[in-house]
Amino acid sequence: MMRRSGQPVGVRAVPDRRGLVPLWTIRCAAALTAVLLGGVVWDGSAWIALPLVVVAAAAILPWTGLVALSLLLLVVSYAVNMPPGWPWLLVFVAGLHALFVLYLLLLPLPLHGWISLLALRELALSYLRIQALAQPIAVLALLLDDAGSNLVVVIMGVAALSGWSLWLVVRRTR
Repeated sequence: MMRRSGQPVGVRAVPDRRGLVPLWTIRCAAALTAVLLGGVVWDGSAWIALPLVVVAAAAILPWTGLVALSLLLLVVSYAVNMPPGWPWLLVFVAGLHALFVLYLLLLPLPLHGWISLLALRELALSYLRIQALAQPIAVLALLLDDAGSNLVVVIMGVAALSGWSLWLVVRRTR
């Protein structure tokens, strides 16, 4: 038996989406990660509203400026609010890089759509490659920070963000 559309009865009109994840879940994961990181570094301060608004906007609106501002607010707030030698730096770095990778994924994608689990697996491998370099640097920064301020971590974070921004600009001009 056939429908007027020419499709057999009993066949779903929506394509099979097994192995696909809606992009809104990735956007929510990015926003949640950023909110958790912001909550840690702006603990108890009324200023937490500023980074939370920027974070929510960066997760929803795919614009490089908002993404860079979101990451920069997290790095600077870490420098201002966290004591030197903070033992949770490794977790903060892992979360910051997870946010970075999620933002990189979301920037070129439309607001609504789907992404395959295979693509997310590749993204996870990229994240692990970043962590293989970032975690030893974070340990070094922790060792150096015990002697003074958070200046080392801030310089490394701003240099990484500046390098990423430059890479994005160069890539778009090609």
